[in-house]
Amino acid sequence: MQQQGRHVLSHAAVYLVARGLPGVVAFLAIPLFTRLLDPAEYGRYALVAAAVSLLNALLFQWLRLSLVRYLPVYQAGPARFKSTLAAAAAVLIVVLGAGALAVYVIPAGRAGRPVAGVCWVVLATQAIYELCCEYARATIRPWYYMGLQLARLSAAVGLGAVLVILGAGWWGPLVGSCVGMGAAVAYAYTRDWRDARLSFDREVLRRTCRYGLPLSLTVALAVVVGTCDRFLIAWFLGEESAGLYSVAYDFAGQTITLLMMVVQMAVFPLAVRAFEHDGPEAAGEHMRSNASLLLAVGFPCFVGLAVLAPGVAGCFLGRGFRSAAAGIIPLVALGTFLAGLKSYHFDAAFQFADRTIYQVWIVLVTAVVNLALNLAAIPLLGINGAALASALAYVVSIAITAYVGRRHFKLPFPGGAVLQVLGATTAMALLLYPLRDFRRPLAVAAEIAAGASLYGLILVSSNFFGLRDYTIEFWRRARARGAVRTVPAC
Repeated sequence: MQQQGRHVLSHAAVYLVARGLPGVVAFLAIPLFTRLLDPAEYGRYALVAAAVSLLNALLFQWLRLSLVRYLPVYQAGPARFKSTLAAAAAVLIVVLGAGALAVYVIPAGRAGRPVAGVCWVVLATQAIYELCCEYARATIRPWYYMGLQLARLSAAVGLGAVLVILGAGWWGPLVGSCVGMGAAVAYAYTRDWRDARLSFDREVLRRTCRYGLPLSLTVALAVVVGTCDRFLIAWFLGEESAGLYSVAYDFAGQTITLLMMVVQMAVFPLAVRAFEHDGPEAAGEHMRSNASLLLAVGFPCFVGLAVLAPGVAGCFLGRGFRSAAAGIIPLVALGTFLAGLKSYHFDAAFQFADRTIYQVWIVLVTAVVNLALNLAAIPLLGINGAALASALAYVVSIAITAYVGRRHFKLPFPGGAVLQVLGATTAMALLLYPLRDFRRPLAVAAEIAAGASLYGLILVSSNFFGLRDYTIEFWRRARARGAVRTVPAC
């Protein structure tokens, strides 16, 4: 088990760097654009991005999920598999283009004309780009994946900032992102997709539809859970409040979600391969590691953000965003952690068993619960009510997913790892809580470093994932190599 744990940790470390470096670039976009855009403009940008995310999840996510799940099955002859996915994406893009054109022609579409064109361009580019990224992940090439991500994010931040300064407003980040994704797609095509043709294989299409379409609807409903609060806030309180709320969620997404996503990106492809070649028990051991690492990175990040919310908001966000973000970051962080735990671990039970249709009903229930709670809480508590409603909805979602999912694929529960993480996180929180009123940048940086160091030391000392044994063995080998070098030659 320890040997497998080391393999998983080393694989996750590679993805941490490969996904983390682009994540740093995306994270820097938040303080940059909160200083270049006012809350109302950021709100418009966030609403367009949320609409694109919803359509992307609903219409294209099934292709990406099927790619990761079934590429090992078609490894001997991937061309017909890739051709089917590429043809399906092309058909959907053309249909969406016709719909966007209809908005400009039909009088009833007048309200959507300012954003229809840009939404279609961003959506079409993003759909092809993410298919290329998922192929890199499915073939376990993290550094190549990192390059594709950096191309998009660097253009979105660099070119987007220049366009905003030149007067493009909320269009700037969207145009910059499209340019970066287009460049990445052009490179990925020459490397990975030149053998693909716009043709369908019926057997491949049937299999991917049966597996992917329920998952796509599930992801779309999950996006509804994660984004409908922004539209409701804009409806009840205005675009400025939606911008304030979106910043807090974007901030949490670039910290907690990023770390938890890295774990799932590293472990899940290994678990799928183990399931296909060695059976459910081998996949279950990988998923035990997955749960342990998700808790180890997600839970302390949530607690740290909750404790240090005022200082973190003051350091990273523009002045117009700080006060509101500091008040809702703890609830947003909790909701983000729970959403990641469900998506990156508990949902795997249905994916291994090819029973993804159950996820649709679970997320549909969650979406209804979330909508009802938001309608009740936003008029009473404002944006804080929206954050509370989302957190409660994810609690309901995890409970239902865990209960139903264990009937189809029993995911191991890492009880010992949970206790280790809880103990280390509690110690970290006790250290940070008395320091939460020190809010200068250097003080916040020192608090984060001290909390992370204490947390890491406790995990190592408790031999979480065999880290203590690995550390001792590493130092023994290092000393042995040093002793060999000091022996004089005969």
